[in-house]
Amino acid sequence: MLRSVIAAAISCSIAMISVIIMIVEGTITPEAWALLLITPVPVAVSITTNRDSVDEASDTMEDWDEGNEEEDGNVGDPADAGFDVPVL
Repeated sequence: MLRSVIAAAISCSIAMISVIIMIVEGTITPEAWALLLITPVPVAVSITTNRDSVDEASDTMEDWDEGNEEEDGNVGDPADAGFDVPVL
């Protein structure tokens, strides 16, 4: 929670600096555009870096069940499985 609040504050300050540059210069400069383009970066970084989560993928690993595989190598009719047959 604290990380996202800090990231939002950084993004707002970058946007404000960009607006101030626009006001002082009297025109939209490349520096102002660059600051506007990097505005969402702190929020994106705070959202994607989640160190509190536990890796649950290793807990859900199971052995492959080969009992459902067909032995004859026949895939079957796609229409029976509910697939549409393409019309050319």
